[in-house]
Amino acid sequence: MKQRILALLLGAALVAPLFAQGLSTPMATVRLTKTEIISERQFRDDVAKVEKMRGRALNDEERKAFLDDVIDDILFAQLCERDGIKTTDAEVNAMVGQVRSQLGQNVTDAQFEQYLSSQGVALADYRTLIRKQILQQKWLQAAKAADIRAIPPVTPQEVVSNYELLKAQLVQPESARVALVYYPFQADTQAERDKGGQVIRSLQDRLAKGESFDSVRLKAADLSYGASRDLLVPKTAEGMQIMAGFGINREQFDMIFALRDGSNTAPFQTQAGWFIARKFESFPQKQLELSDPVAPGQTVTVQAWLAQQIAGKRQQEFIAKAFSELRAQLRKQAEVRITGRP
Repeated sequence: MKQRILALLLGAALVAPLFAQGLSTPMATVRLTKTEIISERQFRDDVAKVEKMRGRALNDEERKAFLDDVIDDILFAQLCERDGIKTTDAEVNAMVGQVRSQLGQNVTDAQFEQYLSSQGVALADYRTLIRKQILQQKWLQAAKAADIRAIPPVTPQEVVSNYELLKAQLVQPESARVALVYYPFQADTQAERDKGGQVIRSLQDRLAKGESFDSVRLKAADLSYGASRDLLVPKTAEGMQIMAGFGINREQFDMIFALRDGSNTAPFQTQAGWFIARKFESFPQKQLELSDPVAPGQTVTVQAWLAQQIAGKRQQEFIAKAFSELRAQLRKQAEVRITGRP
């Protein structure tokens, strides 16, 4: 997924006026309303970025497909310019802000840029992709509004049919809602392990004297120890992976599941730190019915989730068809000459 996003980003970055491409040998020339050049040098530089990210060379078919994406992006940009479909920096900033907020309320611009960089995406390229997505949405609203309104709603019969088809997969595994307070080791020394043990045993003393687990978690804000949010953990490989993220092994995982609801473990040590775990409640394995929530603690029912899945698939098929037809239409209207070897 991220590789495809970067490929789109790099393709979009190639949308530049003729003078910006310099005198490099042209890979292709594209004209819907004006002539633009895709230079061999820029194309190969962008392919190299994709290959570096994927850790392998693109084959001939992938290079041709990448060039086609670049050409299609240029044609779409010229279509938007011709038809007066525009987006503003404020719109781009707003959408980037929405995405950034999904990483946390207090994530700064610098932290968001660092996150993108860790995924192999530059902020400028990400903004280019966001701008393109906004333009695509506006084109759909302008050119396909009637068709969008005509997309049929999901019927109860479709929901029931899909439920029967997926019934074997719609099983809630045995699960538990758990939480952790912990002291993460800052160094691999006996002194650090001893310090962690003292901190966690002091928390155990507070719990034994009647302080609630939630109160102990809340006071972790002083940063002398850590605390997790409530974790819905299935008794599966996926659940084991969730707990392994805290450094908890299989034996400790089983110990937590063996707790009575509403009880805590004694302090225990892992390679990552010292812990106390609380098991709030258990959820047995069960076959989910249409009226059941898709997961414990959630309000979305299986019926609503299935309807969303069907509607989403229908919308994605419509969008894919609309842009496939648009690409074919633009290729017929445009002059495209590929003079280099991708």
